[in-house]
Amino acid sequence: MKIVNDKKLMERISFTPHPAQQYILDNMRRFTIISAGRRFGKSQLCAFLALRELMASNRNIWIVSPTYDLSQKVFNYISRWIGQYFPKTFRIQSAPHSIVRSPTGSLLEAKSTENKEGLMGEELDLLIDDEASAQSKDIWETYLYPTLANRKGKAMFISTPKGQNWFYRLYQQGTSKEEKNKDYTSFLYSSKDSPHFPISEWENAKRTLPKDIFDQEYRAIFLSDAASVFRNVNECAGGVLKEPEIGHLYVMGVDLGKFQDFTVITIIDLTDHNIVYLDRFQTIPYPLQKRRIVAAARKYHDAIVTLDATGQGIPIADDLEADGLTVNDYQYTNKSKSELISKLSIYIEQNRITYPPDEILIDELRSFGYTKTKAGRFQYGAPEGQHDDMVNSLALAVWELSEHPLGESVGEIFLPAVTDY
Repeated sequence: MKIVNDKKLMERISFTPHPAQQYILDNMRRFTIISAGRRFGKSQLCAFLALRELMASNRNIWIVSPTYDLSQKVFNYISRWIGQYFPKTFRIQSAPHSIVRSPTGSLLEAKSTENKEGLMGEELDLLIDDEASAQSKDIWETYLYPTLANRKGKAMFISTPKGQNWFYRLYQQGTSKEEKNKDYTSFLYSSKDSPHFPISEWENAKRTLPKDIFDQEYRAIFLSDAASVFRNVNECAGGVLKEPEIGHLYVMGVDLGKFQDFTVITIIDLTDHNIVYLDRFQTIPYPLQKRRIVAAARKYHDAIVTLDATGQGIPIADDLEADGLTVNDYQYTNKSKSELISKLSIYIEQNRITYPPDEILIDELRSFGYTKTKAGRFQYGAPEGQHDDMVNSLALAVWELSEHPLGESVGEIFLPAVTDY
């Protein structure tokens, strides 16, 4: 079995960790979480760990990111070191994705969470989860964690924070003193904690960027709801899913999945503005999708449907209307999306709706953000590599709500609780 000497490997590739990087190297555990500002040196540090593992015998290593392009940040360090210091030792393959094979029988692969099927069935010794805050908790729990079980593999999570989503909760595990979290450790560093980060850049960013963005991107602070599109997210999460009730009216929001996205159905009770039904599915043929939408609407007293009619949505809306449903087709534009999200934001901030404590929904709400275009307009959506289908579906359902719930007595006018025919 090959045992790698860290000091000699560092000398060979001319890598001298700065003090914060060295502290991490000296204090890692099985699950190591690094929340750090831009250009701290996260990718370089993990590249060294991956190369060290690659030089050992019969090791499997993955670099996983929300997109293939992002996975190249770590991979490019490795390929440069190999090209400069070990040009004839390793074999590098660039297609269909980046791979390095070592003469010791070890294998390194760069992966994307866009292709979930490619994240299954392997056994890993080291996982580098890059830009972890831009991924969903489901990626880690369903696809990545199981790859570490048989070999008792280690995982490095590196990212700048994105609100207080699942990466924040993972970070908290690493700061906990509880026995159940003994395999976790977390580190938080600002960009300025790297001696290579120019102070002039720090001061310029501090002066020119909004405070929230500077705090998140450069100081690596996990911002609360106060800095998110949606505030008060946890306070609204006291609802429960319910079966349809006699005397109640319902509205439905449908966000149609495209490519790797999910189709999501959300149904709200007009009586109390509680979310009573959620359905989220992926890679299902359109005829079956339509059946699920129709069945859910029929079950909830022919709920009024507001549907994402962008692209292929219009013919789908027509089909649903042909089946007898009342359908409002909503066309996404920058302006209309802004109006849609603004209304949802107000309803959450002012506690006008309730929803169940669904982790995927809450993570999407916390991660949902905006970017500013060159024209000065805001574009809303999930971070790169993450989903916002549940947010969009919820927003479409909320679009049909009036300011105040109908209340039990009004609902009974429309659908009597007792019928004699």
